[in-house]
Amino acid sequence: MRRFIIKAILFLILVVSIVTITLVQYGGYVDYFYEKFTTPKAPSLILGDSRSFQGIQPKIINKYFTDSDLDLPIFNYSFTLFEISYGKPYLESVKRKLNSKAKNGIFIISVHPWSVSNRSGNHEEERGVYFESDLPPHNMKWVDVSPNFEYLLKNFNYFHFKGMFRKMTLTHKDGWLQDNNLPTDQNILNEWKQIQIERYKRHSLKWVKSNVRMEDLKKTASFLKNHGRVYLVRLPIDEEINKIELKYWHNFDQEMKELSDSLQIDYINFSSSVKKYDTYDGIHIDQYSGVDFTKSLCDSIIKSIDPSKSILD
Repeated sequence: MRRFIIKAILFLILVVSIVTITLVQYGGYVDYFYEKFTTPKAPSLILGDSRSFQGIQPKIINKYFTDSDLDLPIFNYSFTLFEISYGKPYLESVKRKLNSKAKNGIFIISVHPWSVSNRSGNHEEERGVYFESDLPPHNMKWVDVSPNFEYLLKNFNYFHFKGMFRKMTLTHKDGWLQDNNLPTDQNILNEWKQIQIERYKRHSLKWVKSNVRMEDLKKTASFLKNHGRVYLVRLPIDEEINKIELKYWHNFDQEMKELSDSLQIDYINFSSSVKKYDTYDGIHIDQYSGVDFTKSLCDSIIKSIDPSKSILD
């Protein structure tokens, strides 16, 4: 019996060691979100869904503002629309990921109609019920531990361990998702775009504006304003999808402007700039256009800080 227990303990140690090495060395390849919970708390954050997850690159922002007095580095704490919508759970997770000592951070909140919508038509948020509560990042207590076994236990279904060999996507230590597996065949890209168009058409028939989530967005921005400068940002998307969003919520931009004015923060709207920045499926900016877009976003931010400046060299 004693030998069995010793062997079992040694086997457990071996398994834990292998898992630890895999997570430390290949965490960014085997799971889209794992690295977000292994890195230190950040003084500046990017929030949103997959549009900002892929479209806004922290390394560009950190380099751009190197000589500024902003609290850096900035971290991309975006996920996907499946996991997040602006609500109490996301705000609580943001509070856990934020370095509370930050006083001059920069906070980029990616917004669009779907990120502040109710998805069932039943307005369950009014009863304090949020669909995302049991999903990452909301189900995580520890967001800055490496290796993070809490994430492994709670969100094992998100792991795709073949990724450590394929290396098609990589979530960097700064939270940005890099996709290295995009096709060059325009026909395939057009098919992907059509899938997105049909998806958002379906959303528009079922989803509805949520006043609770709008208020939660305001609370999120208000909280972050205590730690620095806050920017609501609408990223560029394909013209056809933009029309769907306009039909779904025709005065969304006006409401974002009113919200930002009420908090004395800026609303930066790139939704009509799709011809300038390439999206590979109508929604997501590719990694190359992402560099240009992030620089343009930085230009807009620096102008808001000091209108006399355009580019910070």
